[in-house]
Amino acid sequence: MKVKIPITTNALCVDASCTGNPWVMEYRAVDLKSRKEVFRSPIYSMGTNNIGEFLAIYEAIRYIEKLEKTHKSHAPSSSSPNKYECIFSDSETAIAWMRSKKIKTTLTYTEETKELLEKLQEAVTWVKTHDFTIPIRKRETEIRGEIPADFDRK
Repeated sequence: MKVKIPITTNALCVDASCTGNPWVMEYRAVDLKSRKEVFRSPIYSMGTNNIGEFLAIYEAIRYIEKLEKTHKSHAPSSSSPNKYECIFSDSETAIAWMRSKKIKTTLTYTEETKELLEKLQEAVTWVKTHDFTIPIRKRETEIRGEIPADFDRK
């Protein structure tokens, strides 16, 4: 089987876990090379997997941009040894939402979903008003196995 995406280890992998849909949800990012967790969201009592995947990509973009900005302010003439080349996600839906800068969710606004949906709106607004260059790629799980950020709760 032919691999479509070049292999790189300089990447962040993101994933979400939702024990029902909707239900308890969280997401995280893992450095592909070190396999160390880079960030993890709070646990939301009511969310969806697609929302978690989208927010994980959004936060990964913000994380990478912050790293690059910090690096440039400390060493403007050198290249970063930890520069991430891409973000891997196993969610076609979240990647499509990120590319279109639009989301489609049926999660209703309640007291229980308020915090998550406000964060989602903040993310969508940011994505619509910012240009980002980091590629977001689909993890070829059928070729490479589970994404390293997987919560292993299947």
